[in-house]
This record gives sequence, C-alpha cells and structure tokens, in this order.
Amino acid sequence: MALPIIYNLRNLVVRRLSTALTYAVVAVVVAVLCILLSFAAGIGASLKASGSPGTIIVIQPGATAESTSFVKPEERARIIQTPGVARGERGQLLLSEELCVQTSIPRRGPGRATANVAVRGVDQIALTVHPEVKLTEGRLFEQGALEVVAGAQARDRFENLDIGGTVVMGRGDKRFRVVGIFESGSGALESEIWAPRTMVEDVYERRIVSSVYVRLEDPSLADAAIDYLKGPTVRLNPRRETDYYADLSTKTAEIVGLTTILIAIMGIGAVFAVANTMYASVDNRRREIAMLRTIGFGRFSILASFLFESLLICGAGCLTGIAASFSFDGSRKDFLSDATWTVLAYELRITPEIVGAAIGVSLFVGLIGGMAPALRASRVKVIEALRKA
Repeated sequence: MALPIIYNLRNLVVRRLSTALTYAVVAVVVAVLCILLSFAAGIGASLKASGSPGTIIVIQPGATAESTSFVKPEERARIIQTPGVARGERGQLLLSEELCVQTSIPRRGPGRATANVAVRGVDQIALTVHPEVKLTEGRLFEQGALEVVAGAQARDRFENLDIGGTVVMGRGDKRFRVVGIFESGSGALESEIWAPRTMVEDVYERRIVSSVYVRLEDPSLADAAIDYLKGPTVRLNPRRETDYYADLSTKTAEIVGLTTILIAIMGIGAVFAVANTMYASVDNRRREIAMLRTIGFGRFSILASFLFESLLICGAGCLTGIAASFSFDGSRKDFLSDATWTVLAYELRITPEIVGAAIGVSLFVGLIGGMAPALRASRVKVIEALRKA
C-alpha cells in the first residue's frame, strides 16, 4: 500500500526552510549546467555552419589557424596546379588568396569593452569561392578603396559597423568606411570584416597572404587535391574547410570539459544537500514513521515515500533551473578563440538534448541523495521509536 502524495507535499511545506535551500541548490546546478551546454551548442552550431566540403583551405605547415600562417608568392603559384580546381563562369580558376589580420573594436552596450575582430583581405573572386557569403545590405567594397563590408553578427555585436560607419585599421590608423553587410548562414565568417586585400596589405605592411582557398569541381576530388598540396611539389598544409572549422572547436570542448568538473563538484554538493535535508526529515519523523508502520504501511512504502520526496525537491529545482536558463536562449555572445585570437560570435541554444541532460542530472542527484535516508526511514524500529516518543 502506497502513501498518498498529499502526505509528501504537506511534509515538504512543514519543513519549508530546509526544503527551499535544497531546492535552490538543485536549481542553480541545473541552470549552470544548461547555460554551459548551451555555450558549447552555440559554438558548435556556428562552426558547423561554416565551410564547405568542396573547398580546401591551404595554410603553412605548423600553423594553428589562418592568423598564424603565411603563404609565399612562389607557393601560391604552385597551388594553381592543384588537380580538380573549379572554374568560374568566365573560365577563371576559383582560388582565393586571403590575408587575415585583426583590429580592435568596442563592443555595443555599457562598458564599451574592446575585442579583437578578424579582418579578412580578399579579392572579388572570394564571393564565388565562398558561395555561402551573401550581401544582404549595401554593396561590395571597391578594390583600391578604403571600404569594408561587415558580417551580420559582427555588426550586431560591435560598434560603428552599420553602413556608413568607420573602422580604424592598420599601423597608420586608416579609416575604412562600411559600405555593406553580409551573411554566411550564421557561420564563423559572419563574425569578420572583409576588405580589399591590396588595401589590407598596404595598411598592415604585409606582402604575404595567410591562406589560399581552393574551390573544387566536386567534393570527391578533395583527397587527390590534398595529396598534391601536401606532396613534394607544394609542401603546404591543406584541409577541407569543414575539417578546419571542426578543429577550431576542439578548444571549446576542452573548456566544456574543465567546467564540467566544476558542475560535477556542484552536483556532489547538491547530493549532500538533499541527503542532509532528508536525514533531518527522517530524524524528526521517527514517531510518525513508526505509526505508519503500525497501521499497515510496509518498509517498501516508507522507502518509496521518502525517495519520492527527494525526487520531488530535485524535480522542482530542475524545472526552475531549466526555466531560468531559457531566459538566455537565443542571446548573442562572443568567444575569444585562442587559435585565431579573434572573437567568434555565437548564439546560446537550449536544445532538447540539454533539457534531457538537466533532467537526468537532477534525477541522479535526487536518487543518490535520497536513497540512504529513505533506507534509514524504512528500517526504523517501530517499538523503539514509539518508546522514545
């Protein structure tokens, strides 16, 4: 025979202070867990949306990213011979030589803290090599002019990137005017500023490029192209563009791993909080438990009742934590990559998988924290408890 649910609810109300404290601990653990996982999901979604399997990025061997790479003119000349390179409508090879640098721009909002924003120097061919990039406002910059186009996410996160705004770049603090806004399917390129490559070379006094993007006729030709570019003729480091951005997300996984340890420690604290609350409840209700046993409720009913109370506290805390985390869902943030040393804009996402993980953690905390006190309650000796009362 099972105890009625109203019995458990009344007991939680009677001990509302200890119940509220335990509920708050569980809610905080769940909220922090959801926000952490939404950070990983947002970064992963942004990088997953970046790149194409039919495009190869070529950088210098040993470079961790474009920002730490340089490709010499003689090496660029050999890249032209890559097998399977696609051609445009006018017969031009779809190769894009790109120079990646950075500039410091204030964030929007209070504080106006500055951040390193990636600046990519490109030629006209870049829009064909990167078909995911689409101008949505204004126009493309003119070669030879101090003009730039800004990614939509960069425009939303940083000041002066609306059309008509100005960006200060280079050693001579040259002022570039924003003439257009582009999107790239919420990918990493939307966090960048694009400018004429020759002008970026001039203001940063660099006569090299950071990378060369090679658009292939068919993604199935990628292996042959990579073998050629790695071979003795070229000796560079080619990767599928999708693989390149996947590698950039590895540091995010490391951060999530380290902070998961913190979540685990908080979870252990929550287990002890639940156990402490339930042990106190058992000690204060020994006579009550004995009377329940006397009128016919068995050990299993007592155990199940106390375990249910533990799960009820954790379940309520879980729902509150999830609800609190949803207030961050969809908010735009940026993340400083230690590979590129520039910021990547992303969107916090509370996914069904994250909600499932939060529920699983709260159930685990409730079961582990409540099991020992529930077993203790089920083993209360009836005669002894009644005598002490």
